[in-house]
Order: sequence, then structure tokens, then C-alpha cells
Amino acid sequence: MSSSQALIVPFDPSAPSQAVAGVLPLQLWSLTPSGDKAPKAGATATFYNTPASKTTTISSVGDGFSSKSSEVKRELVRKSVGAAVKELRAFDGVKDVVVDASLDPHAAAVAAHLSLYKFTLKTNVPSPFDPRNAEPAGDKIAFAPVEASAEWDRGVVYAQSQNLARTLAEYPANMVTPTAFTERVRREFEGIANVEIVVRDEAWAAQKGMNVFLSVTHGTSEPAKFLEIIYKGAADKTAAPLAFVGKGITFDSGGISLKPGAGMKLMRGDMGGAAAVVSAALAIAKLQLPINLVVTTPLTENMPGPSATKPGDMCVSSTP
Repeated sequence: MSSSQALIVPFDPSAPSQAVAGVLPLQLWSLTPSGDKAPKAGATATFYNTPASKTTTISSVGDGFSSKSSEVKRELVRKSVGAAVKELRAFDGVKDVVVDASLDPHAAAVAAHLSLYKFTLKTNVPSPFDPRNAEPAGDKIAFAPVEASAEWDRGVVYAQSQNLARTLAEYPANMVTPTAFTERVRREFEGIANVEIVVRDEAWAAQKGMNVFLSVTHGTSEPAKFLEIIYKGAADKTAAPLAFVGKGITFDSGGISLKPGAGMKLMRGDMGGAAAVVSAALAIAKLQLPINLVVTTPLTENMPGPSATKPGDMCVSSTP
């Protein structure tokens, strides 16, 4: 029977065996029916009550790890840790997992948190993604490194920000309207220093002559939004900022030029650009990187309707 506590140990099958938190991974691997060949990257084996009262998953980084380039090594660590997390995720009782991140703390943290992610809105069990939740639900498994490090913490921020982008793109369109998108962004950035969130409405867009953007809104009853995220992390707050722009069509039916029905529900992901730039900005702000940044995302649905823009219509400025 598995324990609520577990250990993940990535190991190099061609390196001398070294004990990690009381575990000898090569010795454990020798107990499996693995043959003479070195295990491929991501090959895993799980042992119960090893060490006492813990479940341990060892996972190979592949033969010849030490001779690989730094970028290849990083990817192999991701693959190894990710495979181990996916294996442990199947055990309902596992709650706390300690990861040997010594080969690459950043890669190990990213892999652990990305591999744990699984979006669902099924109602047979409470979903952490249910937008009705009063408080954000915690992860199914809590991770910690054998040895704390700034690189592990940085990797956690990378992964959590990527997972936010995945979540925003996965939600059905009725749960991530332009209004709901901006409200979620406000919550995610709450309390982070040097950040200003500005949400503009359709009246503001009209004043700015953004008639092409507004033409997309004509077929929907959902009010459009124009989101700005302003982050000033540079020493010189007046320095020219880096600019991110993300497309934010929260559902793209095609408007009058209706898209085929098969697979249309996937067009909820047409705001993937907005999700990506917002999540990148969240990571930048959490890490307090020394740059200035401006993110802009026009947000609307593109729907058919009696006022929808027609093929061949022309958009002109408000004044000649």
C-alpha cells in the first residue's frame, strides 16, 4: 500500500550510485526485470515502504547523461521527473512528494508542476477548476525539493504561470467571457508589486477609433474589454517598456462566416494568445524582473447576430 509521503529520484544509470535521502536508485533498479540495457529517459519504477513509511519512484535520465549538452540535460531531467509525477499521480493516497532536484532544480520544479496538471470540470468529484469555488483549490500533491534553492522556486513560478495559460484556454467560453477573463487576471495579480491593471470598455475603444476591433463585437451580447497590464520593474520607471500583445477572442464562431460545426467548441481557445501573454507577464511580475512591460489584449466574442459584421463591410474612422 502506498504512503501519503513519496520521494522522486531521477538517476543516471551510467553514473556511480549515490544515496539520495536513504535511497540507492541503481540498487533499486537492479531489482526490476529490466535486462542488461540502460533504461531510457523517463523509465520509472515505484517501490513501497522504501525508505520506511514512504513510497519512492526512481526515474532514469537516460544513458550517457553526463556527456549531453546543458539544454539536452535540462530536457532529460524534465522528462524524468515528469514521468515519475505521472506515475505517482495515479495513487490517490500520495499527498506530499519530495523531489531530488540536484541534477537541475529549475527543470525538476517545472516538470513536477506541469505534469501534475490535469484540467477537468467533471462533477462526480469536486474540481479545483470549478469557477464557483470560493477559494482556489490546492494541488492534489504538494512538492518540495530535497534541498531548497532559488532555482527550484523560480521553476515553480514558471510552471504555475504556464498552468494558468492552460487553464484559461481550457475553460468553456461561457466561463471565460471577456469580463470573466479580466476579473481572473485581477485576482492573479493581486498583491504583486509594481503592477497596474487597467480594464477599458467599448466606449473607450470607440473614443480611440478602434472600429475594426469593435466590428468584431457586433454579433455578441457579451461586452468587449480591452485589458492592459502595466509592470514597472526596471530601475528607470520611464524606460521604454517591452510590449506583449495577445489575441483575445474568447469564442470565435466565425461570425456571419460561420465555421464548420465539427470541432467548433475548440474555438474557445482563440484567446490563447491573450492567455499566453498574461501568464508570461504574471511570471515576470512574480519574479520582479528588472524590466518595464506593457501587455495589451483586446477581448471579445465573435458571434453571428442581427448586427454582426458582414463579409465585405468596411471599417472607417469616426471622422473623415
